[in-house]
Amino acid sequence: MRTESNPVAPIRIKQGDVFYFSIQAGPGTATVQGRFRGRTIPFFKTEDPERFGALIGVDLADPPSKEDLRVEVSTEAGSVERHRYAVEVLPVHFATQKLTVPKNYVDLDEETAKRAEEEQEKILQSLSPVTAERFWAGRFIVPVEGKIAGSFGLRRIMNGQARSPHSGEDINAPKGTEVHATNEGVVALVGDFFFSGKSVILDHGLGLYSMYFHLDEVDVAEGAKVRKGAVVGKVGASGRATGPHLHWGTRINGARVNPFSIVNIE
Repeated sequence: MRTESNPVAPIRIKQGDVFYFSIQAGPGTATVQGRFRGRTIPFFKTEDPERFGALIGVDLADPPSKEDLRVEVSTEAGSVERHRYAVEVLPVHFATQKLTVPKNYVDLDEETAKRAEEEQEKILQSLSPVTAERFWAGRFIVPVEGKIAGSFGLRRIMNGQARSPHSGEDINAPKGTEVHATNEGVVALVGDFFFSGKSVILDHGLGLYSMYFHLDEVDVAEGAKVRKGAVVGKVGASGRATGPHLHWGTRINGARVNPFSIVNIE
């Protein structure tokens, strides 16, 4: 077993962004796995047979600091090498929006609050498994054409009460506009929920998920395999929505990241 620190300039990445990282691994490498900010990072074989790659997300709430990305390379012969790479997380100023809304928009009755809590737990459970297979291929695409709201990370204060930061991006488009899968994957969850309305979650493998909320129609079923660009539903205003739009979210091994940060990564 050998541990190495790599004396190179730190990788600099902003809160809520994604970066691609690869490592040289010689013949006989069995697995490569990383750890960053307490999250397990699965690596995959690239087109180069001696390189392994990974998509690594920085959660929008990860504090700015310098951290180590720890990578463990295991060989078929049983030996293990450990490497450390410096990563500097840079701060982002996420906007704050203060709203005054009807009281029932913030203060849910007991029955509704219970429903919302149970649904949130179901959604989080669907995002937990790390499928060993990598489904996505090539570049990711934006799922719908429309006006980008720039709402990722937005911190809303409703009637003086702070809400959780907005963990996806909203794209405004007419009701009925087709919504396409950002890349290949398997439908992990379909549901009609109090907050997110008619929803689809795709599992792209290796802990990467994309979410499509507030749909008017859902055109896929749980367990179905979908290709990049396939129609998963249509834009709507279901759930807690003030008008037709798509809430598009991405999680990578638990990290809430801006989905637009993944569009130009292969």
